[in-house]
Amino acid sequence: MKAADDYIKTFSDLIKAQEYISQQVFNCDETGLFWKKMPNRTYITAEEKMMPGHKPMKDRLILALCANACGDCKIKPLLVYHSENPRAFMSQ
Repeated sequence: MKAADDYIKTFSDLIKAQEYISQQVFNCDETGLFWKKMPNRTYITAEEKMMPGHKPMKDRLILALCANACGDCKIKPLLVYHSENPRAFMSQ
């Protein structure tokens, strides 16, 4: 908690020193979305879940969301699905 409070003070001092306005300060973050996953509570019975061929879907999308501090400029969300050969994770 102390480190987070110190960072807030340091960051606001930096913004004041550089004379940034709230339209110039952006935040970008990514989140995962399991779009085919069944909810934890459902009307499927336990026998149906145990049937052969029933496999929970784990397809995941990654969304990158970005906006400025005052909220008047929201960047379109970036959608990333899986790739058959993800080049960013290839080892040399």
